[in-house]
Amino acid sequence: MHSPRDASSLAVTRILFGLAMLFDIPDERGGASMDRRWGDPRTCHFPLLPTVHALPMPYMALVYAAMWIGAAGLMLGWCFRRCSITFAACYWYLLLVEKSYWNNHSYLFGLVALLLVKSNANCYWSLDAYFDRRQRSTTVPFWNYFVLKYQFFILYFVAGLKKGTAEWLTGYSLPNLGEHWVFTPFKLFLSVSQIDYLVVHWFAFLFDLTVVFWLSWPRTRRVATVFCAAFHLMNIRLFRIGMFPWVCLATLPLYYPYDWPKRVLKKVQIVYNKFLKREVDCDGNEDATADNNSDDESIPKLPTDEKDDDEKSEAQNQSESEEKGETEDALEKCATKKKRTVYFIILYMALQAFLPYSHFLTKGYNNWTSGLYGYSWDMMVHTWETNSVVVRVVDNDRQTQFFLDPYIWTPNERWTRHGDMVYQYAQCIKRNLLQLNEELNFNDQLSTNMSIYIDVWCSMNGRFQQRMFDPKVDLLRASWSPFEAVDWLMPLLSDATSLRGTLDEIREEVHGWSNHSDVIFVADFPGYELENYLPEDLTNVTLSVLGGRVAYQPEVDNHHGQSFVLHADDHMLVAPGTFHKVMNVGRDPAYYMYTFINGTEAMSPREVKPATYLPITKEFARRLAGMRTFFQLVLQSIFQLFFRLPVSIMNV
Repeated sequence: MHSPRDASSLAVTRILFGLAMLFDIPDERGGASMDRRWGDPRTCHFPLLPTVHALPMPYMALVYAAMWIGAAGLMLGWCFRRCSITFAACYWYLLLVEKSYWNNHSYLFGLVALLLVKSNANCYWSLDAYFDRRQRSTTVPFWNYFVLKYQFFILYFVAGLKKGTAEWLTGYSLPNLGEHWVFTPFKLFLSVSQIDYLVVHWFAFLFDLTVVFWLSWPRTRRVATVFCAAFHLMNIRLFRIGMFPWVCLATLPLYYPYDWPKRVLKKVQIVYNKFLKREVDCDGNEDATADNNSDDESIPKLPTDEKDDDEKSEAQNQSESEEKGETEDALEKCATKKKRTVYFIILYMALQAFLPYSHFLTKGYNNWTSGLYGYSWDMMVHTWETNSVVVRVVDNDRQTQFFLDPYIWTPNERWTRHGDMVYQYAQCIKRNLLQLNEELNFNDQLSTNMSIYIDVWCSMNGRFQQRMFDPKVDLLRASWSPFEAVDWLMPLLSDATSLRGTLDEIREEVHGWSNHSDVIFVADFPGYELENYLPEDLTNVTLSVLGGRVAYQPEVDNHHGQSFVLHADDHMLVAPGTFHKVMNVGRDPAYYMYTFINGTEAMSPREVKPATYLPITKEFARRLAGMRTFFQLVLQSIFQLFFRLPVSIMNV
């Protein structure tokens, strides 16, 4: 682990990773939108640890500024240790204070930052090495490379293991992705469904599972690099996943010889010298040979090299004498330090292999899938479709209730699929409502004795839409623990999984009626009811029961509360622009569907814009605009914080 390896490849990785983080901070870390993300004190945040809280906006801007400076120092190798620690500390603070923005690559970036903190990545091609000879070195310990390569091995290999499930291998995780233009070459000999099944799902499964082995074998390394580069470049166009593909591309050279940058530079220099010599010869310069000889002589700088050799030999002799003078205690301390490093590496390896499968401990973060998305490496394995979210607030003292916009105080919709975040959101709603009561001084004061019920309807991987959490549970009085299962989580109706093939056939048939026809599949538990409102722009709305027994009750004002009991294969026309209820009155789960035609889309056909295949200029301009906005927000916050200037003046 401590044997020397050439430092040039690690230096390139450090530079590219730092550069990627400079663009990641304004984009995925939210630096260009920090005023919206952190500016409103009523915005509900979802920290991983209850003791970690978001700072007010001007101070959060300082956190972003410190993180950006840290990333710049990491890239340049300037005050490397301090800048790396600053970047890693600020980065992990942002992750811990808001887990609703977590992605797998977010967790990866934080881990790479921690690994670079303890590495010697600044000993070569860095400002530290340029200004301080003591930090200059052409080699680094082998473990500097090993831990980084192991981290990306875990990234790929565990992602492949996570894809080895029926959900992925049957093609339900990423449906209809084959329609994207990046798969145009495959459309010459495969249909869209075949691309979804064979290329998107099976090839991705085999790729993640084996790519590191192909990269590590010299005979297949170059071919694997081409496939890996194509894979990540396609992901750049398929998904909005920030700098993750670029970081993966930047770390591909880690699997090549450690001195590959020097080899490349040497070849470039040889080509340049040949080109320069050819150019001089073509000019017919009589002194070309002499000039070339003088240039060749000036390149090696023999006197300087001899002087450097003398200095190196003196330094070597001095170091040897110092080593001889070291005591046995000092040598033992050095050996102990090296052993501790190896033990730490072994512990880190075991931890990274264990965390993706540690969900039997952190049961409170499990839902229909295991664990938080941020550290499981289950990339794209589950596709979620949220149909509706209902937030109901009940004043128990006054016996009144009202409904809230579910996204009024939330930064995104990720919270709707995680029990821990739903629990945190209920607490935040209560806090905001009571604070508004005090500030606005309403005549009808909302009592502190309130209850909050949240009803979330989701579909996972093409299944029926079903409620995810028990809407009858008061979340303000519910219990939640990170080490106990969420008892108010409704189970996934796995019995209906076998019906997904039937759903695909029905969906294809309904979509064939017209360009604006659609279908929604719903499943519900015995003893529960769905209160639904259909917009007026929907036409030919039909409720069809696929299984179980339900009671359909139209809007009370029009039908005097009359109910209709429907069994399997029964149909009922539903009037748009009205409320209705569908109650499961059987003993088993009920399955039904709505088929309809969207009248608004039929009246105003959607304009199809030509696809921009490689918008490199547009993408680069967007990132530069985000960087500019980021700097403006940081400067505004600094002036506001230190000079007490209002934001309006700064905007002017």
